[in-house]
Amino acid sequence: MSKKITVLGATGNIGTALVHTLLQQGHQVTAVSRPSARLDALAQAGATIKAGDAHDAAFLTEALRGADAAFLMIPPNVTSPDVLGFMDQIGEATAQAVRASGLKQAVHLSSIGADEPAGTGPVVGLHRQEARLNAIEGLSVVHLRPAYFMENLLANIGMIQHMGITGSATRPDAAFPMVATRDIAAKAAELLAGPTVANHAVQYLLGPRNYTLPEATAAIAQAIGRPELPYVPFSYEDAKKGMVGAGLSENQADLYDEMTRNINEGRSMANGPRDAASTTPTTLEEFAQTVFAPAYKAATA
Repeated sequence: MSKKITVLGATGNIGTALVHTLLQQGHQVTAVSRPSARLDALAQAGATIKAGDAHDAAFLTEALRGADAAFLMIPPNVTSPDVLGFMDQIGEATAQAVRASGLKQAVHLSSIGADEPAGTGPVVGLHRQEARLNAIEGLSVVHLRPAYFMENLLANIGMIQHMGITGSATRPDAAFPMVATRDIAAKAAELLAGPTVANHAVQYLLGPRNYTLPEATAAIAQAIGRPELPYVPFSYEDAKKGMVGAGLSENQADLYDEMTRNINEGRSMANGPRDAASTTPTTLEEFAQTVFAPAYKAATA
C-alpha cells in the first residue's frame, strides 16, 4: 500500500538513500532539507521537495502535515559554538511541528548511547530528543540507534593524502560496532512503509560485527591500493587540535573527545545489544571497496 512519507534531512547520506528506496517502492515522498543541488536531484527522481530551515517550526509543520509517516532527524552542525544548544533548538522545533501537524507515525534517527543522559558527547542531544518525542501524545515513534557510521572514516581521506596515515585518539585495541548508512536507510524504509510498530520502540543497528580502527585502516588500505597504510593513535589533545584545525568548533571537538573516551573505556558507545535484528549486512571491506575507494579516487583526481 502506497503511503505519504516525509523525510527530514533528505540530502544526507541516510536521507538520500531513504528517499530513493521509498520512491522505488511506490510511496509519495516529500523530501525536506536546505536548498541545494542534492535536493533538486531528489525532485528529478520523483520526490516532492520542500526547502527551508530546520529551526522553523511553521515550515516543518507544513512539511509534515498530511503525512502517514515521517523520518525525523536533527542535522549535524559541527561548526556551532554550542552544539547541544543547536540540537535542542531544532529538536524543539521538530517536536512542535509533530504536534501541530498531527503526525501519527515516525522513525527517529537517534544513536547508540542515547539511553545515557550524559558522557556520550553529541549523542546527549539525541537522548533529549528521544524524550521529547516520547512525550507527544498520539505519536507512535521508533528510535533507530545506529552505531558509529562507516562513513565517518571518509574524514581520513585528507590525512591519507597529506600524511600517509589514518589516525585518531581511539585506542588501537578498542573494538566497537560500525554500520553503513545504506543499512540504516534500508531499516528506516522498512519501518516507515510497514504497519505501525510498538510505540517508543528502540532498534539498534550495529553492522556485521565489532571492528578496531586498525582493522578499518587495513580494509581501506587494500581498497585504495596502499597496503602500507598505518593507523596512528593520537593523544586526546592532538586529536582535538586536529579537529579544530579541520574547521570544527571547539565545542564540537570537546564533544567528540568525550565520545572517543566513552569508546576507549568500553562504555555505551562501544556496546549495543547484538542480535539478528541489530546485525546489518554491509561489511567494512565492502564499504571500503564501494564507498571509500571511489571517494578517495575522486578527492585525489
